[in-house]
Amino acid sequence: MSDRPETSVSTRYVRTVVEAAADRGADPVRLLSGAGLQHGGLDVLERIPSSAVRRMWDLAIDTIGDRCFGLQVGGRLRPGAYHVLGHALLASPTLQDAAQLTVRYHPMVSDAGRLSFTRHADRAVLTYRRFTPPGDADIQQTEAVIAGIVTAARWLSPDGWQATRITFTHPAPEQGTGPWEAALGAPVTFGASENRMEWTLGQMDAPLPYGDPALLGMYRAYADGILAGPPLHRRLPVSHRAAAWLSRQDLATVRPDDLAGALHMSGRGLRRALREDGTSWRLLLDEARHRLAVRWVGDGGRTLGEIARRLGYSDVTSLVRAFHRWEGMPPRRYARAAAAAAASAAGRNAGAGPASAAEPGP
Repeated sequence: MSDRPETSVSTRYVRTVVEAAADRGADPVRLLSGAGLQHGGLDVLERIPSSAVRRMWDLAIDTIGDRCFGLQVGGRLRPGAYHVLGHALLASPTLQDAAQLTVRYHPMVSDAGRLSFTRHADRAVLTYRRFTPPGDADIQQTEAVIAGIVTAARWLSPDGWQATRITFTHPAPEQGTGPWEAALGAPVTFGASENRMEWTLGQMDAPLPYGDPALLGMYRAYADGILAGPPLHRRLPVSHRAAAWLSRQDLATVRPDDLAGALHMSGRGLRRALREDGTSWRLLLDEARHRLAVRWVGDGGRTLGEIARRLGYSDVTSLVRAFHRWEGMPPRRYARAAAAAAASAAGRNAGAGPASAAEPGP
């Protein structure tokens, strides 16, 4: 398993795919686990390796059995699924500006394919080439990208800037081109030399109703900063993502391999990344136990035996030793101090109420 995949997809985009599949009856947990992601994986990853996304699409296609699923995914994409690119598109003065932005910033959404824009004497053309192996998932992901661009063009104008022609390199579906032309709003040709969309030059140059050059400049600066930063698939330190994931797990049963799976890393890669961040699985687990132990001991709603079991300690003595190391006192003394502090605060609040009520108004 590679810890640094060659291509990856934004989690924002992947979330839309999962939601679309769930609406058609697919089990989101099964899609995630089939892609090698543990529960909560979409909460701690900013990027998903393309290989995992491909497995997710394959599972969705097998479950749903609908050749138009890619069109459906593209049709439900909203600006947030495209990161800052989605908001930059809405501020674009013209459709050509929007097309050029899409080419420049599409890697923020996915670097599993490449878009290019060319302006000819009689038309403007946006082409798309995928880097992933051919197959059903590749076909439907390509159609989702094209349908997503059509959907984005419709956000930009109440009239909806429709392409004049759309072509795909893959073969025509058995049911004919009708559903594709209805969804994409343009004549569609299959088996072509390129995946491409064409518009008239008049469409490219007409002003868009929500164009805002000043706002667009802010979005471009932000997006350029992201592209100039660390690799997109490693935006957050592994230790931060690991801590966020651990905060939602059952600490009595969680294991390092579970975390590695959630972060789509090998066990050795996880250990190396945590070491580079100055921590380890043992330290992260200790910190997660510390946070929960302080909360549970302080609220007084659980016995020490229950807390020890839920934190994964073999007995209460182990918990007491750990708690003394964390807080410098045993749990029961901490509980008494917490109860006294809460009672004191409650008394102060009760005393403040009538005094406040007695104050004259302005």
